[in-house]
Amino acid sequence: MADSTVNSLSIEKKYERKYFKEMVRSNQFNAYMGPGAMNPIVVKRQLVESGQLINIPLVSALNGNGTGTGTLTGNEEALGNYSYDLKPAWHRHAVVVPKDQEKFSSFDMKSAAREMLMYWDADELRDNIIDGMSAVNISGAYDADAGHSQQTYLKDATTAQKNTWCAANEYRLLFGSSLANYNATWTTALATVVAGHEFGVNEVSLMKRQARIRDKSTGRPSIRPIRVQGVSREYFVCFTGSLNFAKLKADMNTINLDGRPRDVANNPIFQDGDLEYDGVIIREIPEQLTGAAAGLSANQEAAYLMGAQAMGVAWSQTPKATRSSDNDYQFKPGRGTESCFSAEKLIYNGLDHGMVTGFFYTA
Repeated sequence: MADSTVNSLSIEKKYERKYFKEMVRSNQFNAYMGPGAMNPIVVKRQLVESGQLINIPLVSALNGNGTGTGTLTGNEEALGNYSYDLKPAWHRHAVVVPKDQEKFSSFDMKSAAREMLMYWDADELRDNIIDGMSAVNISGAYDADAGHSQQTYLKDATTAQKNTWCAANEYRLLFGSSLANYNATWTTALATVVAGHEFGVNEVSLMKRQARIRDKSTGRPSIRPIRVQGVSREYFVCFTGSLNFAKLKADMNTINLDGRPRDVANNPIFQDGDLEYDGVIIREIPEQLTGAAAGLSANQEAAYLMGAQAMGVAWSQTPKATRSSDNDYQFKPGRGTESCFSAEKLIYNGLDHGMVTGFFYTA
């Protein structure tokens, strides 16, 4: 006896009009962005009204000894001052939905396009901040067609550019678990980041120590914390990728078991989210590149400890929905988005102003 089967063309199909959407994580930097000078990522909106670029000046601290009853005339100290120009670039994207495809679709393709473009805007800002954290220099040349800032990112930098950055930022770089790993030659310093130089609580403290030290005799500037509680509690924030974050979380297991309530709701061992150690808030950025894709060697990942004024974001136009209906006699209408902004590390006189960058082993 043979069973009857339904012809494939006759099988009834149901189509869900509510479409699934790929998850796009909200901007993890939002809490640390704002117009105030204590923010790690300082946001400037003056160009929304008019103008092409905004200048952010820096006045350095006085390092001279001054005088007592001796003659002061002729022994004055020059006031050090530097500047950084932020120039927003255009960021645009669009989707074309031909009428025949919209007509045949079981879901609203125009609505889906608008929503995905909104997510793209969020992606674009976050990715520009991630790239900006790794900047090694100010090239001085904007790529208007690509919407690229004037900085060269680590993943795109030449060996010569990396060496120049390394030589100028001895007190803003940490290679592995020891300050002794530093070398003005990039490849020599990076070669020290091997097994045993993972990201843990000691490395968090070491990066914070690098940020806090100020030496008047050499002109070494400290980094302003993002928050000060009382007289001596200074707070910083550190952004890093998932591999470093996992190493740190494992290193903090005993600390969190001994120092926090052992309940599921409040202990980081059982919950996702930020970690905190030695006055540093550590936030995971899963989208951060690692290894060769980030301009590093295999099994290496960067961590970025920020104080105030580490980066600048200048807006000339916030995201705006656009549309085109003149394609092929309105048969292929398009939905788009455009914004004009720049996200850049603030670099004065070759020095990363508010950031310490660490490189760690991840395998």
